[in-house]
Amino acid sequence: MKLRRLIYLVILLLQVTIVKAQTANEVRIRQGGTAHLRVDNPSGTYSYQWYRYGQPISGASTFMYNTAVAGDYQVRVISQEGCASDLSDVFRVIVEYSNLEVIKKSDTKLVGPNETFTYTILVRNIENTDNPNVKVTDIFPPNLKFISMNKPTLGTAEYANGRITWTIPLLVSGAPYVMLEIKAQGTMVGNIINTATVGGDPTLLDPDWGNNTSTDIKKIIGDIKVPNVITPNGDGKNDVLKIEGIELYKESSLSIFNRWGNEVYRSPGNYLNNWSGDGLSEGTYYYVLKLVSKQNAQSALTGWITLLRDK
Repeated sequence: MKLRRLIYLVILLLQVTIVKAQTANEVRIRQGGTAHLRVDNPSGTYSYQWYRYGQPISGASTFMYNTAVAGDYQVRVISQEGCASDLSDVFRVIVEYSNLEVIKKSDTKLVGPNETFTYTILVRNIENTDNPNVKVTDIFPPNLKFISMNKPTLGTAEYANGRITWTIPLLVSGAPYVMLEIKAQGTMVGNIINTATVGGDPTLLDPDWGNNTSTDIKKIIGDIKVPNVITPNGDGKNDVLKIEGIELYKESSLSIFNRWGNEVYRSPGNYLNNWSGDGLSEGTYYYVLKLVSKQNAQSALTGWITLLRDK
């Protein structure tokens, strides 16, 4: 026998009845809500079997089936004689999710204290339901100074008392990232650890809390610092002459001399923190480091280096 459309849908969310479905055969429930599926005009002379994704549901053998689980549902009617109907039309139950993702990253520009760089914050909604009242917060640590920010591509943002608050009235599911750019300065040498956090409508399930925060680490480079000992023995410690702060200079060159004044090394172009004393004996050597700043100011540093191989 043929079964006409038999499923009557009532959707409850937190005891509130929702009467509007997305399509004739689709209903949506929030996390914690229940979809009530039932056969229209049931008869006590029939038995029933409910299916999810074409597979029979154990114990689902009455004219009504309640579910809080997303899926494609159908029902089959079975007569007393064991004659089974075709499966009914598919009714899709969708549990509404909103998976918010935030990404915060600083630009790759090398900077020292009080030099301006840019943070970019990206936000999107990955899952199946639009999210209203999305809010992104970014609390500045003490070693980070706010300079300015651009208008975000969606919503509004403000800075007050060390905190950026970015409000997005509606973040559509599946839409591209929206963006906020911030100008800032590090106030001292060292790493700046800065975290952005996103949240939305508390009644919408977010299945992945791991992407609701994003942390960036920005290195603020200090003044030139040249070590006076290297130990190129392959242990990964002090194997090369690493000059701190050289990254801030647009040009640099390093020359190394032995105790008789003979040049034993000269960097081919900018020095790349890679001199290991290859081919040289242990002892004391002397260096001349020439620098050109971003503002084209020229300077030079001199000093000595002890080369030790057996440490």
